[in-house]
Amino acid sequence: MKKTRMILIIVIGLGLISLLFLFLWGKVWPPSRPVPLLPLVREEEAVPVENNPVEKPSLVGVQIALVDRAQRLNWKLYVERVVEEDGICLLTGIEGEYYTLGGDQYRVQAPAGEMGKDFSWLRLSPEVNVSGGEIEMQVEELSWTAEAGEEITGRGLRIDGEKVWISAEKFIFNPDKGGITLPGESRWSFR
Repeated sequence: MKKTRMILIIVIGLGLISLLFLFLWGKVWPPSRPVPLLPLVREEEAVPVENNPVEKPSLVGVQIALVDRAQRLNWKLYVERVVEEDGICLLTGIEGEYYTLGGDQYRVQAPAGEMGKDFSWLRLSPEVNVSGGEIEMQVEELSWTAEAGEEITGRGLRIDGEKVWISAEKFIFNPDKGGITLPGESRWSFR
């Protein structure tokens, strides 16, 4: 018992000395304060938005394939730049091909256009050039939807061929179902 009591007194004494040491250590050397980093950071002056427009994320040198609802390829486009804005993809520098069910291929060029983020529609404008087969036409605006399949609609059609000149406000282009339909006002000239 004497031995147990002696060990217990030594352990309690060491515990009290440790607590006293920690208390005095905190008084002699107070805890360090964190270094204030915020004053070291230099804040940039805010530039007015009108002088510095925000650059939106974009993709450069993109190849896009658009298919109809039956998963048949209708368009293969090479686009210089794609910028997404409010659910719409803005396209610039567009070149590519338009394919029909019958296997015909038409070359398409346009300086700009828009496309749905879900790839379900396409609108090219202005000064769109479509050429292939026996047709070469210039169009102000050309539109396509996946629902319509291979049918293209548009406005501002101009065809200047060897034997015919055509100008139309609106048109529907469906090569496999009769070619070009001109609903509305149009002018023709045969040479």
